[in-house]
Amino acid sequence: MKKISLLAFFLFLFSAVSYAHGPVRGKMTATVDIEASPEEVWDVIKNYDDMSWHPGIKSTEGTGGNEKGATRVLTLAGGGTITEFLKKYDAKKMSYTYKITDMSIVKTIQHSGQDEDVPVLAVDNYQGKLTVKKKGNASVVTWVATYYRGYMNNNPPVELNEETADEQVTAVLKEGLTSLLHKFEPNTLPTAITFTMKR
Repeated sequence: MKKISLLAFFLFLFSAVSYAHGPVRGKMTATVDIEASPEEVWDVIKNYDDMSWHPGIKSTEGTGGNEKGATRVLTLAGGGTITEFLKKYDAKKMSYTYKITDMSIVKTIQHSGQDEDVPVLAVDNYQGKLTVKKKGNASVVTWVATYYRGYMNNNPPVELNEETADEQVTAVLKEGLTSLLHKFEPNTLPTAITFTMKR
């Protein structure tokens, strides 16, 4: 009887832990080939405190330049701000990695009897990496974003679920890479950008 009870307890505990398991980390990878040298493309995006190449960013205020630990506050064209931290910068490899540390709130909603803040980007623990590499006589730019949905508990509201997070992150990456592409190839369609998602 004891063995059965113990087994039932562990099965219950396992199911409870499984149910309590929140969101799964997503990895969005966007790539685009550009008919320009890696040096030319990198020159546009290399300064961490300058995101004027992205149409979704109205202005950037940065401290620390391209040194590890530098910060930047992005004022969005649609309103709101995102604060980011530079984790790694490698000029030789034409790559840098950053992490969101703070975001302004768009609104507060009621969910499961509690107030929930909805940030400008419906994500949590977001990290991004931009890389430019040589591809034949041209370049390939890769932008990787890893993140959780904005609501870290079970049963997320629509505003903070995986679908909304994926949709918003896709829009950010697509808008930025399309703008970068058009600096060198004005007539190339955004369909040249490919996306892969893993979760």
